[in-house]
Amino acid sequence: MKKVLQAAVVAALVAGGVTTLPVAAAEVKLKAAAFLPVRSIVSRQFVRFVEETNKQCAGKVNISIVGPEAIPSLEQWNALKNGVVDMHYGPPNYFRGAVPAGDVISVARNESAEQRKNGAWALINADYNNKLNAWYLTQLFNGVRFHLYTTKPGKDGKFDGFRLRSVPIYDAFFKSLGASPVRMAPPEVHTALERGAVDGYGWPLWGIQDFGWDKYTKYRYDPGFISAAVAIIVNLDKWKGLAPDQRDCLTKMSIWVEGEWPKWRAAEDAKQFAAQKKAGIKVVDLGPGFAERAEEIYWTDLAKGDPAFVKKIRPLLK
Repeated sequence: MKKVLQAAVVAALVAGGVTTLPVAAAEVKLKAAAFLPVRSIVSRQFVRFVEETNKQCAGKVNISIVGPEAIPSLEQWNALKNGVVDMHYGPPNYFRGAVPAGDVISVARNESAEQRKNGAWALINADYNNKLNAWYLTQLFNGVRFHLYTTKPGKDGKFDGFRLRSVPIYDAFFKSLGASPVRMAPPEVHTALERGAVDGYGWPLWGIQDFGWDKYTKYRYDPGFISAAVAIIVNLDKWKGLAPDQRDCLTKMSIWVEGEWPKWRAAEDAKQFAAQKKAGIKVVDLGPGFAERAEEIYWTDLAKGDPAFVKKIRPLLK
């Protein structure tokens, strides 16, 4: 009976001159790769975004997440570029080889919502389109600053002879402080601290408790420098293949999280400050010049990769 009714509807539409039927796009399933395990404080923010997106975009888009146990963190951006995964949540400094100035979001001083309004988002998106085959949805962790943590005190803002676990984003800054940057994966840092193989590390305000590093950390140096920005990007071919309402829903959710993010950040900042205070970590304020120095060094480094782009976008990120 159902088929007979469907046939009758089709016949009536054709008789009335309607030769095509409106077809709603089926819900698309997107596979996203997160650079840290989903249980980490960093990835939990992405999980929060994904859960709300799946709720608000039900029937249009559904996102599932895999972590570094499925695809190693440093390989995820290339998996996104080549379409192995549809989405990626990861720091742009990981794919600087492909997008030399893509990490400008880490030295931004304004909110993501402002960047969308003043044209910065569009410039970054175009850069990602051209060099990474990616559509830039938005970012998380804007304004969550990196800090220097140590097991022993520095001297007047200098850290001569210190071995500090580092990443490329602040290698040059640590060297300018007299320290020697040491490269190691986060799971290795606990043992290195325990054995005295490193004297400290760079890490955002959030999450040192996740790894148990607070047990060995005695000092945190303020103010925080550079943002631990993490981009949310979609494979460009996949994005172009989505129906307009699917793209619109993902964009709507990106704008939504940009509005929510300052509140999420403030609430978690308070928890993290309290947890570090409870752990007995002493705060040493080195003044605003400390953060300004780190950021200027990184701006200079980014400009080496794409001077024209940096010159154009920097005024939009103040």
